[in-house]
Amino acid sequence: MKKIFTLLLLALVVQVSFAQEEEEKKKRMESDINTIFDEDNLKFTGGFIGPELKVSNIYDDEGLLIGGRMGATFNDKFTMGLGGYGLVTKSSFDYIPTSGPVQPIRIGMGYGGLALEYTIFGKKKIHFSVPVLVGVGGFTFYEDDEDLWDDNFNDIETSAAFVAEPGVNLELNLFKYFRFSAGVSYRYVAGTSFDDPMLEGIDDGDLSDLSYNATLKFGFF
Repeated sequence: MKKIFTLLLLALVVQVSFAQEEEEKKKRMESDINTIFDEDNLKFTGGFIGPELKVSNIYDDEGLLIGGRMGATFNDKFTMGLGGYGLVTKSSFDYIPTSGPVQPIRIGMGYGGLALEYTIFGKKKIHFSVPVLVGVGGFTFYEDDEDLWDDNFNDIETSAAFVAEPGVNLELNLFKYFRFSAGVSYRYVAGTSFDDPMLEGIDDGDLSDLSYNATLKFGFF
């Protein structure tokens, strides 16, 4: 009798265990959502923060922009994060309107947004990367009154615009947690709108140009 009772008890435990497993499996199947990226094909493998210098022609004068990027890396190849840059040098020019005297003008600008990057053969000592930044920028023109000891300038007009900047970099793995990259990119500006007569003739193309870049990357690769 004791053996029969023990067998019945074991059978009941097994049945309950199977029932719970089936219920959990059913719940998982109901809650699973089909996605393009999941844990199997999109694996977090590192990230970095990178201060960056850019030398670029701004309208009619060479300027220096300082900023940087930061992001998380997946599958040792694809990085997604944020980036931003601001003009730190005095970029000025003499604007000649269709009528009136020559006008000395100074430009202020900054832009930033979503920063994407694809790294090719990132484990090699020397490799390439393809960065792309997509975002918005602000562009301000000032009436520049040059002085040896001080810069006095009045705001003429400010405009926001769409900015996209694709590029290509050569990267060096200097240390395990430090990389140096240098390359070129093209800053594409679209959507500026200046109504002031002093800015007549200035358009998106005057603010779009090549940049020569140098970046220090600190992180886990």
